[in-house]
Amino acid sequence: MAAKEASVEKSLRDRVNELSALYEVGKSITSTLNLDEVLDLITSKAARIMHAKACSLRLLDGTRQELILRSCFGISKNSHLIKRSLKVGESIAGRVVRDGRPYIINDLIKNKRYKYGSLVKRDGLRSLMTVPLIHKERMVGVLSIYNEKLGHYNEEDVKLLSMFASQAVIAIENARLFEQAEIGYLNTIKTLANIIDAKDNYTYGHSERVMENSLKIAKALGLSEDEKKVLKYASLLHDIGKIGIDIGILRKPAKLSQDEWKVMVMHPVIGSGIVEQIGFLDDLAPIIMHHHERFNGTGYPKRLRKNMIPITARILSVADAYESMVSDRPYRKALSRRKAIEELKTGAGTQFDPEVVRVFLRIIRGER
Repeated sequence: MAAKEASVEKSLRDRVNELSALYEVGKSITSTLNLDEVLDLITSKAARIMHAKACSLRLLDGTRQELILRSCFGISKNSHLIKRSLKVGESIAGRVVRDGRPYIINDLIKNKRYKYGSLVKRDGLRSLMTVPLIHKERMVGVLSIYNEKLGHYNEEDVKLLSMFASQAVIAIENARLFEQAEIGYLNTIKTLANIIDAKDNYTYGHSERVMENSLKIAKALGLSEDEKKVLKYASLLHDIGKIGIDIGILRKPAKLSQDEWKVMVMHPVIGSGIVEQIGFLDDLAPIIMHHHERFNGTGYPKRLRKNMIPITARILSVADAYESMVSDRPYRKALSRRKAIEELKTGAGTQFDPEVVRVFLRIIRGER
């Protein structure tokens, strides 16, 4: 009797530990909204909670006819032994989607339905459990775990992995919604950038090219992903303030008068004010405001100097100046690449942050 009670107590204790682990794991997979990071967290955490050697995750594509391998743990996603795409009904994963229920295979070597015998032999995998990922009665994909032990999985394991899968699919859908929102956000920004281009046809495509170079510099300088994202959007909109500048000034084929220049130098202030009024763009305001500041403090509009200028604005300043120099303008023809590089070198330490110039010139030389 005592032995039976001890067994029940151990079983309950194990169950509590599993549920506690499940709760902690559930919190961790909702800690990010980057879809690829979410998927990688799901496979690693599923392997951990189920004491598995490997885990894979497949999601249905847009046609809902194929399952695409999106994340692996313990096995290489790029292995030639794994098929990247499976049709619904094909292999175990495809059957789980078709039938809408979990599958257990406790001897992969003997089971003829399993397609990857060479993978099993290479990695010593013997047991497989696959559960569907379902969100609000809609099939999303499948989650599979592998164990080295023969006959390892049972119905209790199915319940535990299915509970985990129900949390995982919420994290996946949240990340997808965030991804879609970001796409809409970027499209809004591109539309605004196109409005600027339409007003000043000499700068058509300028913002896109400035963005590309800004991000190359940011990557080389080791900026965070958040900083790069804000810089990306600010680069696209850095000239949005020109919406408020008379088209006659923007397209004037001669040097601007003093009064015209006073109007022109207001475009960073106008642009900053515009994005501040759009809630989801207000992070861009300081970069747009200060991208015409000079490293020696003689720029505009605030005459900031050196590290008082945000690093993102210092990067944008170099990328913007270079792109402007190698493009035609109403008042001059484009400079040669070589001449533009010389101008950047001359301006390093006065107009531009010398470190940003050094990094950008290294990027240009590498591309050439």
